Order: sequence, then C-alpha cells, then structure tokens
Amino acid sequence: MSSYASVDRNLASSLTARLGAVNAEAIVVSEGGTVGDVSLGRYSTIIKPVAIPTAAQIVHTPYFYTVAAGETLAKIASRYNVTVAQIRWSNTDLLSSDSVTTGQQIMIPPVPGIVVTVRASDTVQSLGAKYQVDPQVIIDFNRLRSPQLSTGLTLVIPGGVGGDFPPPPTLWQLLQHTGWGSFATAHVVGCCLGPYNASRFPVGWCTWYVATKRNVTWSGNAGWWYANAAAQGYAVGPTPKVGAIMVTWESLAGHVAYVESVNADGSWTVSEMNALAFDVIDVRTIKPGQLGTELEGFIY
Repeated sequence: MSSYASVDRNLASSLTARLGAVNAEAIVVSEGGTVGDVSLGRYSTIIKPVAIPTAAQIVHTPYFYTVAAGETLAKIASRYNVTVAQIRWSNTDLLSSDSVTTGQQIMIPPVPGIVVTVRASDTVQSLGAKYQVDPQVIIDFNRLRSPQLSTGLTLVIPGGVGGDFPPPPTLWQLLQHTGWGSFATAHVVGCCLGPYNASRFPVGWCTWYVATKRNVTWSGNAGWWYANAAAQGYAVGPTPKVGAIMVTWESLAGHVAYVESVNADGSWTVSEMNALAFDVIDVRTIKPGQLGTELEGFIY
C-alpha cells in the first residue's frame, strides 16, 4: 500500500483545503474518482497502485555453496546462470580440475564474472587489466567508498575473464611468450624429484614437485604457500637462500620453486615444474627485482 494520508470527505472544507489539491479534489468527487494516478474511493479511502518489481534484485556478494551428492560444476553453473569457467576462476582449488566432491565449499559469482580475494599487491587498476574490465565497474558493483583495497577483501568482478586452464601451453609456445622475461634463462633438465612424499598435491604441478624437495606440512595453491607456511610457524622472508621455497604470483593460482643456489651477483637459481611445460622440470636463474611484485617471498 501507499503511504498517502486520507481525510474524511465530511470534514469542513476549511480543514481539507490545508492538505492540498488531492484532498480538495476528494470533496468534489465525494463518491469516488481519480486524480492523476491516485484512485479515490468512498469514505475518503485513497488507493495508490504500487508497482511490484518482476525481476529479482541484483546480488552484489558471492554465493557460498556446499556441493551436494551427485552434483557437477555444470549443473551448479546452470542453476546460478554462470559458466563453469566463471566458477573455476572464482575458486583457486578448481583451477587445475573441474571436478567437485560432496561437501566441498565453493564460491559462485552472483552475476557472470569472477570472485577474487584481494592480495597485498592488487589495485583496482591492476585487477581491471588482469580480468579485462573497466576499473570503475569494479568500484561501482562492489560499492567501494574508496579505490584503495585492503588485503583479504572479497570482490566480484562483473564480466571478468580469467586465464587459460591447464594443462599449460607447449614448451615452444611458452618460449615465444615475451611477457615471461625471467624464463629466458630456463632450460629443461632430466631429473630429479626429491625424497619426500608429495601425495597431497596433484602430480605434474609445481606444488607437487617442490613438495618432493621439502617436507611440506601445509596445503593450498602455490600462491598461498607463503602465508600458510608462516601460519604454521615457518620462517619466511624476502631473501633467497639455498633450500628455500620461492613463492610467486606468476600465474593465477601462484607458483612455487626450489632454490638450488644463490649466486655472487645476487641472482638465484631455482628448479621447478609446470613452468615451461606440464610435468616437466626446468631450471632458471632470476635476477634481483626481475619478478617485481609477483615475488611473494621465500619459505625457509
């Protein structure tokens, strides 16, 4: 119902006149009538039609969903009117696979796009460039009062587009990729895995390889290893040391490598997997400052 007030039509005109044209007209059409879009019933009842929205209001925060028995990402995506790719881009543990298990917790974008968790190095501009959207769209949709982002903030990026899903491009394609400057020194080696059991990580990935070189007691995608290791009490820092784990954000889910040596000029050499090609070990040398903000740090 409307919040319009009404006055009995039998009141003196000297009183109703104070209330404006609608009530004055109500006396003239004492048995009912219409003034503009207001219907006047008998006994001074005012009926104001209310427009009822037929479309659901847009949600601005992600859905947190628990996978039910027998469900697939395709079924879930169809229910929420998004694509399988958009759900995978929004959940780093789905980047390597589109399989889900009963009870698994996933985030679903409320509109076609991507859900991201802000990292320390992220800005609205960098996220816009990374996911191919106007930075102002990110600000407006998330109702941000300031373009300054805080680490750990969850954002919805409408229309965002993520990167390719693995397996990664072939070796020769990556070698022609001019954006990976630190890979100019990389070369494939024939061996070797380390002595540790890395069964908690998928075979062929960077996390699996490094977990064979070090006793990794934490879990998660590569980019979060730095924080996860620190949370368990491991020493971390910005300086390369032999035997340390290098953590970077060179890919959407991050990347880890094992520091084999630190050189006199300050550069360091790492061994790694799934950098040049899937399930392939390579070695590369990295110069100080070469990775920029993509270098998260080292786990000692």
